[in-house]
Parts: sequence; C-alpha cells; structure tokens
Amino acid sequence: MHQGLFATLHGKRGWPAIIAVKLTLVLAALVLLGTVDTLFPVGAPTVMLHVGALAVVAGLLIWQGAHRSMAVDADKPESDQPKTPHVGILLHSAGMYDTLAWLLTFGSERAFREKMLGFADLKPGEAVLDVGCGTGTVALLAKRKVGPEGRVDGVDASSDMIARATTKAQRAGSQVCFSNATAQQLPYKDNEFDVVLSTLMFHHLPKTGRAAFGREAFRVLKPGGRWLIVDFAKQPRRSRFFRLHRHGHVDLNRIASDLAATGFNIIAQGNVGTKGLRYLIARREADARLQPR
Repeated sequence: MHQGLFATLHGKRGWPAIIAVKLTLVLAALVLLGTVDTLFPVGAPTVMLHVGALAVVAGLLIWQGAHRSMAVDADKPESDQPKTPHVGILLHSAGMYDTLAWLLTFGSERAFREKMLGFADLKPGEAVLDVGCGTGTVALLAKRKVGPEGRVDGVDASSDMIARATTKAQRAGSQVCFSNATAQQLPYKDNEFDVVLSTLMFHHLPKTGRAAFGREAFRVLKPGGRWLIVDFAKQPRRSRFFRLHRHGHVDLNRIASDLAATGFNIIAQGNVGTKGLRYLIARREADARLQPR
C-alpha cells in the first residue's frame, strides 16, 4: 500500500509538498506540547526527537523520489522483466541524492566514502575507473589518493549525476573526467585501468547486466588490475509491516563465484564495518583470458 502511495505522490512536485506537510505537523506538535507542558514537558530530548523524525521522513521521501525504475527490477526473474534494454535502476535527482547521503551518514558522508575506498588500496600514479560514480564523491577522493600523476574517470548512466559530478570537479579544481555511460558498455579501450570501483551500485543491475559488467570490467582492467565491489548484503526476511523501504542487495558469494568463472581471482572479501555492507576485491591475473559467456 505504501509503495502505491509513494508512486502516486512522488512526482517532481509531489515530494516537496509532502515534506512541507510533515514539517507543519511536526511544528504543530511542538507548539501543542509547549502549551500543555504540564502533561508533556518539552526539553532538548523532545525537540531532538521530533527533528530526527522529520529528518527520517524527509530521507525516506527523497529516497523514494530519487529511485525511478528504469528497465528492470533486479529481484524479478528475467522472464518477467519488461522488454527494454537491461540498463538497471537509474537514479535521478542528483541534488536529492546528495542530501539523502548526508542525512543517512549524519553529515559524515566523506568519512563513509573514504572507508569504502580504503579497501581499494589506491597508489599514486594509478589509473582508476569509478563505475556508477553518482555525483562523483568517491571519484574525487580517489583522485586525491592517486595524485597528479594518476588518472580517475567516472561513468554513470544518469546524465543528472554526471552533470553534478562534473560541477563538483570543476569547483574543486580536480582533474577527473566524468562520462554518461552504462556499466555494460564502458567507453574505454582494453587494458586501460589499474583499478575499477563499483560502490553501492551493483544491486541496481539485473542479473544479465551484472554478467555484462563483469566482462567489461575484465576487459578494461590491465593484467593484474583489481576490482573493488562494495554493496548491501542480503538481509534476513522481515515483516512487510515494518519494512518501509526494501533496498536492493547482492549475494557477494555468488558474485565471487561468477567472477572466478569469468577469469578473476578473488583476493579478499568481508564486512565493511557498517551494518549490512560487504566488500569484495577481485584481481585480473596476468595470464587470465576473458571467458566467453
């Protein structure tokens, strides 16, 4: 029921109106509590509780507004997918995406991205490709690590994301090149990068898209190059009554098996340290050959 309601109300004009209504309700609650403080004493904890509730509501609304299905639902069988190109789930509303990231990380998005990026063990002078780069935060951090002699490119299927990422790079004076492209068709030559990054984007791809991305990552990596995947692990089933938003996830053990069959060697995997996130590092061995699928 809540999904249908969100789908009906979350147009370009709908979500600001809903947030305004929620804000009005919260402010009204605060005023009401202040006038009947004999029953409900108002203090800092109460105010913070209501402000936090508003932030959660705004975050959920922004998240629903930013997720617009493009082509597929990665959880459905392939036979049930719409007959459109297997691009995956495309995110729009780049500004809302950044706002949501700030809310969900309690203003510590950079530290959160740095933690994920640390698993890639980037070195000065390396060439890095960030696939599904979003608004460019990880790519810009990667450029700092590889230094002026290194190279960082970012690609995303959303032109909105690429536009915002490009603006960020220009403001920061960072030499990062962003391009509008899909993970399944990377616009680069063979053996061009030392590292491929895909953080929090793999779950947006359908099964066939994941296989195509695996082949493309293998192709653009240099022999000995490595691929960092960070994504949401599969969570235990929970009651639909309490699940406000069912986020995507991937089975990294299955992904590891698929990548090994493609020609990668899995060199590390484990928990990121943030609830529900896992990482995997795959290396293209020097003598490996791309396996036809």
